[in-house]
Amino acid sequence: MNKSIYGKLVCLLLLCSLFYTNRCNAQEDRRYFYTNKPYGSEALFNPLSLLINGGYDVCQLQSVSNKITGHPYYQMLHNVLGNLGDPFPRIRRYGTKKFFTTELLPLGFTQDKAFWIPNYQQHLIGCGMLYTAMKEWYEENNVPAPWLFSSITIMSQHLLNEVMETGPYEGWSVDEISDIYVFDLGGILLFSNDCVNEFFHDKLSLADWSNQASISLPSGRINAGQFFSIKVRLPYTEKYSFFYRYGMGALFGLSKKVNTEDSFSAGLGFKTKHLVDLNDKFRERTIETGWYAGAFYDRNNSLLASVTLSGVKEYFCSFDVYPGVIKFDNFSPGIWGIIGSNGNLTFGFTTHYLIGLGITNY
Repeated sequence: MNKSIYGKLVCLLLLCSLFYTNRCNAQEDRRYFYTNKPYGSEALFNPLSLLINGGYDVCQLQSVSNKITGHPYYQMLHNVLGNLGDPFPRIRRYGTKKFFTTELLPLGFTQDKAFWIPNYQQHLIGCGMLYTAMKEWYEENNVPAPWLFSSITIMSQHLLNEVMETGPYEGWSVDEISDIYVFDLGGILLFSNDCVNEFFHDKLSLADWSNQASISLPSGRINAGQFFSIKVRLPYTEKYSFFYRYGMGALFGLSKKVNTEDSFSAGLGFKTKHLVDLNDKFRERTIETGWYAGAFYDRNNSLLASVTLSGVKEYFCSFDVYPGVIKFDNFSPGIWGIIGSNGNLTFGFTTHYLIGLGITNY
Protein backbone atom coordinates (compact mmCIF):
# COMPACT_ATOMS: atom_id res chain seq x y z
CA MET A 1 0.00 0.00 0.00
CA ASN A 2 1.19 3.54 -0.73
CA LYS A 3 2.92 4.72 2.43
CA SER A 4 1.39 8.18 2.11
CA ILE A 5 -2.15 6.76 2.27
CA TYR A 6 -1.14 4.38 5.05
CA GLY A 7 0.29 7.21 7.17
CA LYS A 8 -2.67 9.50 6.59
CA LEU A 9 -5.00 6.73 7.77
CA VAL A 10 -3.09 6.60 11.05
CA CYS A 11 -3.35 10.39 11.39
CA LEU A 12 -7.11 10.25 10.75
CA LEU A 13 -7.63 7.67 13.51
CA LEU A 14 -5.68 9.82 15.96
CA LEU A 15 -7.65 12.97 15.07
CA CYS A 16 -10.94 11.11 15.51
CA SER A 17 -9.83 9.90 18.94
CA LEU A 18 -8.94 13.46 20.03
CA PHE A 19 -12.32 14.76 18.82
CA TYR A 20 -14.24 12.00 20.59
CA THR A 21 -12.49 12.31 23.96
CA ASN A 22 -13.88 15.83 24.31
CA ARG A 23 -17.43 14.46 24.11
CA CYS A 24 -17.37 11.16 25.98
CA ASN A 25 -19.09 10.10 29.20
CA ALA A 26 -16.94 7.17 30.25
CA GLN A 27 -18.28 4.91 33.00
CA GLU A 28 -16.17 4.16 36.03
CA ASP A 29 -15.14 0.54 36.69
CA ARG A 30 -16.03 -0.52 33.15
CA ARG A 31 -13.94 -3.22 31.46
CA TYR A 32 -12.79 -2.37 27.96
CA PHE A 33 -10.25 -4.82 26.50
CA TYR A 34 -10.21 -7.79 28.90
CA THR A 35 -13.42 -9.32 30.23
CA ASN A 36 -12.18 -12.87 31.01
CA LYS A 37 -13.74 -14.49 27.96
CA PRO A 38 -13.14 -18.29 28.06
CA TYR A 39 -12.78 -18.48 24.27
CA GLY A 40 -10.71 -17.05 21.47
CA SER A 41 -7.58 -14.94 21.64
CA GLU A 42 -8.69 -13.36 24.91
CA ALA A 43 -8.61 -16.77 26.61
CA LEU A 44 -4.83 -16.89 26.02
CA PHE A 45 -4.13 -13.35 27.20
CA ASN A 46 -1.85 -13.21 30.25
CA PRO A 47 1.48 -11.62 31.26
CA LEU A 48 3.61 -14.45 29.82
CA SER A 49 1.85 -14.58 26.45
CA LEU A 50 2.09 -10.79 26.24
CA LEU A 51 5.81 -10.87 26.98
CA ILE A 52 6.49 -13.51 24.32
CA ASN A 53 4.20 -12.17 21.59
CA GLY A 54 5.39 -8.60 22.00
CA GLY A 55 8.99 -9.20 23.00
CA TYR A 56 9.74 -11.67 20.21
CA ASP A 57 7.46 -10.06 17.61
CA VAL A 58 10.46 -9.08 15.46
CA CYS A 59 11.42 -12.77 15.13
CA GLN A 60 8.87 -13.01 12.31
CA LEU A 61 11.39 -11.25 10.07
CA GLN A 62 13.63 -13.24 7.75
CA SER A 63 16.74 -11.48 9.05
CA VAL A 64 16.12 -12.40 12.72
CA SER A 65 16.47 -15.89 14.19
CA ASN A 66 13.21 -17.13 15.69
CA LYS A 67 15.00 -19.41 18.15
CA ILE A 68 14.74 -18.43 21.79
CA THR A 69 18.39 -19.40 22.33
CA GLY A 70 21.53 -18.28 20.52
CA HIS A 71 20.95 -14.53 20.75
CA PRO A 72 23.67 -12.38 22.39
CA TYR A 73 21.15 -11.06 24.91
CA TYR A 74 23.71 -9.34 27.15
CA GLN A 75 25.31 -7.49 24.26
CA MET A 76 21.93 -6.47 22.82
CA LEU A 77 20.70 -5.27 26.22
CA HIS A 78 23.93 -3.32 26.69
CA ASN A 79 23.35 -1.57 23.34
CA VAL A 80 19.77 -0.62 24.17
CA LEU A 81 20.51 0.58 27.69
CA GLY A 82 23.45 2.60 26.38
CA ASN A 83 21.16 4.50 24.02
CA LEU A 84 18.41 4.91 26.62
CA GLY A 85 20.90 5.99 29.30
CA ASP A 86 22.32 8.91 27.30
CA PRO A 87 19.62 9.99 24.82
CA PHE A 88 20.33 13.69 24.14
CA PRO A 89 23.80 13.36 22.53
CA ARG A 90 22.37 10.67 20.25
CA ILE A 91 19.44 12.88 19.26
CA ARG A 92 21.79 15.79 18.50
CA ARG A 93 24.06 13.53 16.44
CA TYR A 94 21.07 12.14 14.55
CA GLY A 95 19.72 15.66 14.09
CA THR A 96 17.17 17.18 16.44
CA LYS A 97 14.97 18.45 13.61
CA LYS A 98 15.17 15.09 11.84
CA PHE A 99 14.32 13.30 15.09
CA PHE A 100 11.16 15.36 15.48
CA THR A 101 10.07 15.19 11.84
CA THR A 102 10.72 11.45 11.27
CA GLU A 103 10.30 9.80 14.68
CA LEU A 104 7.83 12.00 16.57
CA LEU A 105 5.65 14.08 14.26
CA PRO A 106 3.52 12.69 11.38
CA LEU A 107 5.09 14.92 8.74
CA GLY A 108 6.91 12.56 6.38
CA PHE A 109 5.42 9.76 4.30
CA THR A 110 8.37 8.49 2.29
CA GLN A 111 10.30 5.33 3.13
CA ASP A 112 13.09 7.25 4.85
CA LYS A 113 10.86 9.64 6.82
CA ALA A 114 7.85 7.64 8.03
CA PHE A 115 9.47 6.01 11.07
CA TRP A 116 6.69 7.58 13.15
CA ILE A 117 4.01 5.23 11.74
CA PRO A 118 4.91 2.14 13.85
CA ASN A 119 5.61 4.47 16.77
CA TYR A 120 2.00 5.64 16.79
CA GLN A 121 0.45 2.29 15.91
CA GLN A 122 2.37 -0.29 17.93
CA HIS A 123 3.86 1.86 20.67
CA LEU A 124 1.31 4.59 21.39
CA ILE A 125 -2.01 2.91 20.57
CA GLY A 126 -0.90 -0.72 20.94
CA CYS A 127 1.02 -0.17 24.16
CA GLY A 128 -1.77 1.94 25.64
CA MET A 129 -4.50 -0.56 24.78
CA LEU A 130 -2.46 -3.45 26.20
CA TYR A 131 -1.74 -1.46 29.36
CA THR A 132 -5.50 -1.21 29.96
CA ALA A 133 -6.07 -4.87 29.05
CA MET A 134 -3.24 -6.02 31.31
CA LYS A 135 -4.51 -3.83 34.16
CA GLU A 136 -7.94 -5.43 33.74
CA TRP A 137 -6.32 -8.89 33.75
CA TYR A 138 -4.59 -8.13 37.05
CA GLU A 139 -7.85 -6.77 38.46
CA GLU A 140 -9.66 -9.96 37.41
CA ASN A 141 -7.01 -12.02 39.20
CA ASN A 142 -7.15 -9.87 42.36
CA VAL A 143 -3.59 -8.59 42.08
CA PRO A 144 -3.01 -5.45 44.18
CA ALA A 145 -2.02 -2.20 42.45
CA PRO A 146 -2.99 -3.55 39.01
CA TRP A 147 -1.93 -0.32 37.27
CA LEU A 148 1.60 -0.74 38.66
CA PHE A 149 1.97 -4.40 37.70
CA SER A 150 0.51 -3.66 34.28
CA SER A 151 3.02 -0.85 33.74
CA ILE A 152 5.91 -3.12 34.75
CA THR A 153 4.68 -5.92 32.47
CA ILE A 154 4.15 -3.63 29.49
CA MET A 155 7.49 -1.84 29.80
CA SER A 156 9.32 -5.17 30.28
CA GLN A 157 7.74 -6.45 27.08
CA HIS A 158 8.77 -3.34 25.16
CA LEU A 159 12.30 -3.43 26.53
CA LEU A 160 12.62 -7.05 25.33
CA ASN A 161 11.18 -5.95 21.99
CA GLU A 162 13.87 -3.27 21.63
CA VAL A 163 16.57 -5.76 22.66
CA MET A 164 15.47 -8.26 20.00
CA GLU A 165 15.11 -5.54 17.39
CA THR A 166 18.57 -4.06 17.91
CA GLY A 167 20.29 -7.39 17.27
CA PRO A 168 24.06 -7.66 17.82
CA TYR A 169 24.53 -4.18 16.31
CA GLU A 170 27.04 -2.16 18.32
CA GLY A 171 26.44 1.54 18.09
CA TRP A 172 24.00 4.30 18.75
CA SER A 173 20.40 4.68 17.72
CA VAL A 174 17.43 6.95 18.45
CA ASP A 175 14.77 4.32 17.70
CA GLU A 176 14.47 2.99 21.26
CA ILE A 177 14.59 6.54 22.63
CA SER A 178 11.41 7.55 20.81
CA ASP A 179 9.77 4.15 21.34
CA ILE A 180 10.30 3.85 25.09
CA TYR A 181 10.44 7.41 26.41
CA VAL A 182 7.85 9.06 24.17
CA PHE A 183 5.39 6.54 22.74
CA ASP A 184 5.34 3.66 25.24
CA LEU A 185 5.13 5.92 28.27
CA GLY A 186 2.80 8.20 26.32
CA GLY A 187 0.52 5.27 25.50
CA ILE A 188 0.22 4.32 29.16
CA LEU A 189 -0.65 7.90 30.09
CA LEU A 190 -3.06 8.29 27.17
CA PHE A 191 -5.00 5.11 27.91
CA SER A 192 -5.15 5.93 31.61
CA ASN A 193 -8.02 8.16 30.47
CA ASP A 194 -11.26 6.17 30.20
CA CYS A 195 -12.52 8.45 27.44
CA VAL A 196 -9.65 7.20 25.27
CA ASN A 197 -10.40 3.58 26.20
CA GLU A 198 -14.07 4.13 25.39
CA PHE A 199 -13.30 5.60 21.97
CA PHE A 200 -10.96 2.80 20.89
CA HIS A 201 -13.30 0.13 22.26
CA ASP A 202 -16.68 1.50 21.20
CA LYS A 203 -15.87 3.35 17.99
CA LEU A 204 -12.92 1.37 16.61
CA SER A 205 -13.48 -2.06 18.22
CA LEU A 206 -9.73 -2.22 18.89
CA ALA A 207 -8.67 -5.71 19.98
CA ASP A 208 -5.55 -7.78 20.55
CA TRP A 209 -5.45 -10.56 17.95
CA SER A 210 -1.94 -11.80 18.70
CA ASN A 211 -0.56 -15.21 17.82
CA GLN A 212 -0.78 -18.25 20.08
CA ALA A 213 2.55 -17.85 21.89
CA SER A 214 4.42 -21.16 21.77
CA ILE A 215 7.87 -22.71 21.78
CA SER A 216 8.55 -25.53 19.31
CA LEU A 217 10.73 -28.60 19.76
CA PRO A 218 13.39 -29.69 19.13
CA SER A 219 14.87 -26.40 17.87
CA GLY A 220 13.37 -23.97 20.40
CA ARG A 221 11.73 -21.82 17.73
CA ILE A 222 9.18 -19.26 18.88
CA ASN A 223 5.71 -18.79 17.46
CA ALA A 224 5.08 -15.16 18.38
CA GLY A 225 3.51 -12.10 16.88
CA GLN A 226 1.63 -9.10 18.22
CA PHE A 227 -1.33 -8.07 16.07
CA PHE A 228 -4.21 -5.64 16.56
CA SER A 229 -7.55 -5.39 14.79
CA ILE A 230 -9.79 -2.39 14.17
CA LYS A 231 -13.34 -2.41 12.84
CA VAL A 232 -15.17 0.82 11.99
CA ARG A 233 -18.85 0.45 11.08
CA LEU A 234 -19.67 1.76 7.63
CA PRO A 235 -22.43 4.36 7.19
CA TYR A 236 -26.00 3.22 6.46
CA THR A 237 -25.37 -0.37 7.51
CA GLU A 238 -25.43 -2.38 10.71
CA LYS A 239 -23.61 -5.42 9.33
CA TYR A 240 -20.53 -4.16 7.50
CA SER A 241 -17.41 -2.46 8.84
CA PHE A 242 -14.08 -1.29 7.51
CA PHE A 243 -11.51 -3.83 8.72
CA TYR A 244 -7.87 -3.14 9.53
CA ARG A 245 -5.39 -5.56 11.10
CA TYR A 246 -1.85 -4.42 11.82
CA GLY A 247 1.35 -5.60 13.42
CA MET A 248 4.25 -7.01 11.41
CA GLY A 249 2.40 -5.96 8.28
CA ALA A 250 -1.10 -4.65 7.60
CA LEU A 251 -4.36 -5.93 6.12
CA PHE A 252 -7.22 -3.77 4.84
CA GLY A 253 -10.68 -5.10 4.06
CA LEU A 254 -14.24 -5.61 5.24
CA SER A 255 -15.88 -7.22 8.25
CA LYS A 256 -19.43 -8.60 8.28
CA LYS A 257 -21.50 -9.41 11.36
CA VAL A 258 -22.80 -12.97 11.02
CA ASN A 259 -25.05 -12.66 14.06
CA THR A 260 -25.20 -10.57 17.23
CA GLU A 261 -21.87 -11.98 18.48
CA ASP A 262 -19.86 -13.36 15.56
CA SER A 263 -18.10 -11.58 12.70
CA PHE A 264 -16.20 -12.66 9.60
CA SER A 265 -13.41 -10.40 8.32
CA ALA A 266 -11.08 -10.54 5.34
CA GLY A 267 -8.38 -8.29 3.98
CA LEU A 268 -5.45 -7.77 1.64
CA GLY A 269 -2.23 -5.90 2.29
CA PHE A 270 1.45 -6.40 2.96
CA LYS A 271 3.56 -8.44 5.38
CA THR A 272 6.96 -7.25 6.56
CA LYS A 273 9.80 -9.44 5.27
CA HIS A 274 12.87 -7.90 6.83
CA LEU A 275 14.52 -4.68 7.90
CA VAL A 276 16.68 -2.73 5.47
CA ASP A 277 19.55 -0.58 6.74
CA LEU A 278 19.51 2.99 5.44
CA ASN A 279 22.67 4.27 7.11
CA ASP A 280 26.05 2.66 7.80
CA LYS A 281 26.94 5.15 10.55
CA PHE A 282 24.08 4.38 12.93
CA ARG A 283 21.01 2.15 13.11
CA GLU A 284 18.33 3.57 10.83
CA ARG A 285 16.07 1.08 9.11
CA THR A 286 13.05 0.78 6.89
CA ILE A 287 11.14 -2.34 5.84
CA GLU A 288 10.80 -4.55 2.79
CA THR A 289 7.41 -6.17 2.35
CA GLY A 290 5.59 -8.92 0.45
CA TRP A 291 1.93 -9.52 -0.38
CA TYR A 292 -0.46 -10.58 2.40
CA ALA A 293 -4.04 -11.88 2.62
CA GLY A 294 -6.13 -13.17 5.50
CA ALA A 295 -9.55 -14.27 6.73
CA PHE A 296 -10.68 -14.10 10.36
CA TYR A 297 -13.62 -15.25 12.47
CA ASP A 298 -14.21 -13.67 15.86
CA ARG A 299 -16.78 -13.70 18.65
CA ASN A 300 -17.30 -10.47 20.53
CA ASN A 301 -13.96 -9.26 19.18
CA SER A 302 -12.08 -12.29 20.55
CA LEU A 303 -10.46 -14.07 17.58
CA LEU A 304 -11.65 -17.67 17.17
CA ALA A 305 -9.95 -18.74 13.93
CA SER A 306 -7.84 -17.31 11.13
CA VAL A 307 -5.92 -18.25 8.03
CA THR A 308 -3.34 -16.04 6.31
CA LEU A 309 -1.28 -16.34 3.13
CA SER A 310 1.79 -14.27 2.34
CA GLY A 311 4.72 -13.79 0.01
CA VAL A 312 7.13 -14.37 2.90
CA LYS A 313 8.49 -17.88 2.30
CA GLU A 314 8.59 -18.87 5.99
CA TYR A 315 4.93 -17.81 6.42
CA PHE A 316 3.34 -18.84 3.13
CA CYS A 317 0.32 -20.24 4.99
CA SER A 318 -0.52 -19.80 8.67
CA PHE A 319 -3.65 -20.94 10.46
CA ASP A 320 -4.92 -20.57 14.01
CA VAL A 321 -7.85 -22.12 15.85
CA TYR A 322 -8.11 -20.64 19.32
CA PRO A 323 -9.56 -22.26 22.48
CA GLY A 324 -13.35 -22.40 22.47
CA VAL A 325 -13.74 -23.99 19.04
CA ILE A 326 -12.47 -27.55 19.58
CA LYS A 327 -13.83 -29.04 22.81
CA PHE A 328 -13.31 -32.27 24.74
CA ASP A 329 -15.81 -32.01 27.60
CA ASN A 330 -14.46 -29.07 29.64
CA PHE A 331 -11.06 -29.02 27.90
CA SER A 332 -10.66 -26.77 24.87
CA PRO A 333 -7.18 -26.44 23.32
CA GLY A 334 -6.05 -24.15 20.56
CA ILE A 335 -4.12 -25.39 17.52
CA TRP A 336 -1.91 -23.55 15.05
CA GLY A 337 0.31 -24.26 12.10
CA ILE A 338 2.77 -22.56 9.77
CA ILE A 339 3.57 -23.92 6.31
CA GLY A 340 6.51 -22.40 4.47
CA SER A 341 6.89 -22.38 0.71
CA ASN A 342 10.41 -23.69 1.37
CA GLY A 343 9.02 -26.90 2.91
CA ASN A 344 9.33 -25.88 6.55
CA LEU A 345 6.46 -27.09 8.73
CA THR A 346 5.53 -26.16 12.29
CA PHE A 347 2.44 -27.21 14.22
CA GLY A 348 1.44 -26.68 17.83
CA PHE A 349 -1.28 -26.48 20.45
CA THR A 350 -2.07 -24.15 23.31
CA THR A 351 -4.16 -24.02 26.46
CA HIS A 352 -4.96 -21.11 28.74
CA TYR A 353 -2.93 -22.75 31.51
CA LEU A 354 0.61 -22.69 30.10
CA ILE A 355 2.64 -21.47 27.15
CA GLY A 356 1.94 -23.36 23.93
CA LEU A 357 4.04 -26.24 22.62
CA GLY A 358 4.90 -26.97 19.00
CA ILE A 359 6.93 -29.31 16.84
CA THR A 360 8.88 -28.36 13.73
CA ASN A 361 10.91 -30.08 11.02
CA TYR A 362 13.68 -27.46 10.85
